Amino acid sequence: MRSAHLLAVELCRYLESERIDYALLGDACTPSSASAQRIELVVSPEFLDQVPMALHKLCRATNTKLVTCVREARLEWRCLVSWLNREERPEFVAIEVFAGFMRRGRMLLEGRELLRDRHVEAGAVRLRPAFFVATPAMDFIYYLLRCVHERDLTDAHGRHLRECWQRDPHGATAQVGKFWDLSREGGVIVRAAESGDWRLARDSLPLLHKAINRRKRLRLLDWAYEWRMRVSRWVRPSGLLLACLGPAGVGKASVIDALKARPLAPFRGVHTMELRPRIFRASTKDGQCMRPRGRIASVGKLLMFAVDYWIGYCLRIRPRLVRSMLVLSNRYYDDVLADPLRYRMKRPFAMARAILPWIPRPDLWLVLDAPSELIASRNAEMSAQEWSRLRSEYRRLLRGYENVVVLDARSPLEKVVAAAERAIVDHLETRTAERLHLPLAAPKNPFATEVLLFFCRRHIPVLSRFVRILYNSDIYCRLPAHIYMPHPYGIVMHPQAAIGERVTVMQQVAIGDKDQGENVAPVIGNDVYIGAGARVLGDVRIGNGVTIGANAVVTRDIPSGVTVVGANRIVEAHASTVTRLPTTGMQQRGA
Repeated sequence: MRSAHLLAVELCRYLESERIDYALLGDACTPSSASAQRIELVVSPEFLDQVPMALHKLCRATNTKLVTCVREARLEWRCLVSWLNREERPEFVAIEVFAGFMRRGRMLLEGRELLRDRHVEAGAVRLRPAFFVATPAMDFIYYLLRCVHERDLTDAHGRHLRECWQRDPHGATAQVGKFWDLSREGGVIVRAAESGDWRLARDSLPLLHKAINRRKRLRLLDWAYEWRMRVSRWVRPSGLLLACLGPAGVGKASVIDALKARPLAPFRGVHTMELRPRIFRASTKDGQCMRPRGRIASVGKLLMFAVDYWIGYCLRIRPRLVRSMLVLSNRYYDDVLADPLRYRMKRPFAMARAILPWIPRPDLWLVLDAPSELIASRNAEMSAQEWSRLRSEYRRLLRGYENVVVLDARSPLEKVVAAAERAIVDHLETRTAERLHLPLAAPKNPFATEVLLFFCRRHIPVLSRFVRILYNSDIYCRLPAHIYMPHPYGIVMHPQAAIGERVTVMQQVAIGDKDQGENVAPVIGNDVYIGAGARVLGDVRIGNGVTIGANAVVTRDIPSGVTVVGANRIVEAHASTVTRLPTTGMQQRGA
C-alpha cells in the first residue's frame, strides 16, 4: 500500500543516491487540498532541469504514475504523482521542487539560503532514520511567505508556523525583519507566532503582500518568463475535455455526477455540459418521439451545431481548460452520427460527416457499454435488437478515434467511476510523458509492424488492402497509440473490437465475434498479453493485466490480473490451482 509518507522516503533516498543537495520544507506531507498532499523541497540549481526525468524514473521504480509536471516559474516545478488505493481508485500527492522561491517576478528566497545550514533530522518521516531539512527559521519564513502569497492561512498552517517559531524564535524574528517592519506588519506576525493566535495576521494578509512587493525588486526577465509560462498554458492547457458516449440507459449521467461530486486532484474544478456548449439556445428537446426534420432543416441544425461548438469552445471550454478544469460532456456531436433519430434526423447523411472534422475534438472518450438485454431492461423505449444495433453503431463510430476507453456499464456505479478515474489518470500520464519527451514503458515495434500499423490506421484505398494481404492480417478496428506486435502476421481483429493501451499481440491471433450476425467483438483491457494462436471470441471483456496463453480459446469474461490457458481455464494470479469457467451446453457447442 502506497502513502505520501512512503513516497517522501523514497524520494529522499533517490536524491541521496544521486548525490543531490536537497532539504525538505514544511511538514513532510502537508495537506494542500481535500484530495492531495504536498511534499516541498529545495534542491541545488544545477539539478533543476533534471527534475522531470528523475521523477519519471522514481515513478517507474515505485509503481506510481507521474500525472502532471509543469514548469511554474524559472526555478520551480510542480508535479503530481498518483497511485491506486485498496478500492482501486487513484490517490495523489503534489511534489514541488524549486531552486529559489520566486513569485510574480520577485525573488523572495534564494535556493542557497534555504540549503544553508541544512541538517539531518530524524522522526518526521516514518520508516526512515534521518533526512535533510532546512533550519527552523528558514522553514518558518518560507512557509509564511507561501501563505501570504496564496492568501491562505489556516489553523493547520498556524500550528506548523508556531512549531518552527518555538524551535528558533530569534532566527525567525530576523527573517521576518527582512520582509516587514517589525514595528508594523512584522510585529503582527511576531505576536501571532508567540501567542498562537493567527486571526489578526489572517486579516492582514493583503497588507503583508503589498509590503513584500515594496521591499523586493521586480526582475523583468523572471517576470517575462512567468508570462511565457502562462502563454504556454494557453497553447497546451492542463485541463481535460472528456466526452461520455453510449446508448441511453447505461448510466452516463450518474458517472458524470459522481466525477463532479469528487473532483480529482489534477483539476481545480469540474464543468459539465449536455451535448454542446449551448451558446445559441438554452435547451434542446429530445427528438426521440418527435417527427424528423427535413433535409434543409437538418442541414441548418448541423451548421448551427458547428458554429455553437466553435464559439462555445473559444468562450467557455478553452478558458476552463487553461484554468486546469475538467470539462465533462454527456453526449457530443458524434452522437448525431450514431443515433440520428434522437436529434430528429432520418440518417447521418454526408453533410453531418463533412462537418465532423471541423468540430473541436475531446481529449478523451469514455464509452459506456453493456449487453443489449441489460440496456433494454433499463430503458424500454426500444427493443433489445434496436439497442444492439445502436451499440454496434457506437463501436463502429469510434473505430478511427484515439484515446478511447470502453467501460463496462454492468458493474456497480462505484466500480465504473473508479475505472473512469483510472482512465483519466492514465491519459494524463501519457500526455505528460509526450509533452516532456519522457521515455514510455511500451516496447518498440519492429519496422514491419510499423508499416502494417501505418496502413491499418489510415485506411488508404487499395494500398491498405494490399498491405493486409501481404501480411496475411485483417485488422480494421481502432488501434491504440501503444500496441506491441513482435510478429505481425496472421492477425485478425474484428472492426468492432476495442483494444486497450500497451497490449501485446503475437502472431496468428484472432479477436472477433462468436456467432454469425452478432457483430459485437471483445473489449481488451490495458497491459494484456495475447499469446500466439489465441482466440478471443464474442461479446467478452478482458481485464487489465491479463495473460492469455498460446492457442487459448476465450469466450467468457476474464477478470484482471489472471492467466488464461486452454479453453476458458483461468490460473489465478496468486494461486497454483486451475479453475474452469462453467459453460452451458449451447456455449460448449458454440466454442
